[in-house]
Amino acid sequence: MLNVEQQKELIARGFSRRHFGRLASIVAAGSALPFYNEQAMAQLSMVKGMPADAVKIDANENPMGPCPEALEAVHKAASNGGRYMYQETFDMAETLAEQEGVKSTYVKPYPGSSSPLHQAVLAFCSPSKPFVMADPGYEQGAGAADYIKAKTIRVPLMKDYSHDVKAMVAASPTAGLIYICNPNNPTGTITKKSDIEWAVANKPKGSVVMIDEA
Repeated sequence: MLNVEQQKELIARGFSRRHFGRLASIVAAGSALPFYNEQAMAQLSMVKGMPADAVKIDANENPMGPCPEALEAVHKAASNGGRYMYQETFDMAETLAEQEGVKSTYVKPYPGSSSPLHQAVLAFCSPSKPFVMADPGYEQGAGAADYIKAKTIRVPLMKDYSHDVKAMVAASPTAGLIYICNPNNPTGTITKKSDIEWAVANKPKGSVVMIDEA
């Protein structure tokens, strides 16, 4: 349920009360939406009878599988599978925060990247605040933008297939979310750190730059 202040914020972003039920349905039944979860993406990229060592460039998968240390950790975790393993999740978030030099509250673990990507689009985009992405690029965010009637602006990649960050920043003075997938999906190409730093430093006021390195 949205409180009064949250309703005012949504109205300021271009939503009316007619949208509240629609947004609530995203939160309450998001896992059932075709654009929302990892399961839907897995189904789209599924290939029957695929060799074990095949490389699938459309799904960002690692054909080598987990490292021995990860497999050992999974094996140890399985013995506690009868309980909700919150402590392990908290410990991971705190460790990552310590490594990156940020507050632990700045780290939010998710089972896959689709959920935070879609939630970011729902949070920062609106009918008056478009979603800016590369073309070709990872399409999941555009699906969420379409659901809330936010415009998606597709900016062609550069000749080296990196993100054209200057064109993306200039694409809209009211951009809600500027999305950089790095390495890009489906091209697998890298956008330089200096270009990303430029985008963050020069983005329109109020816009959010989201870096997806899944």
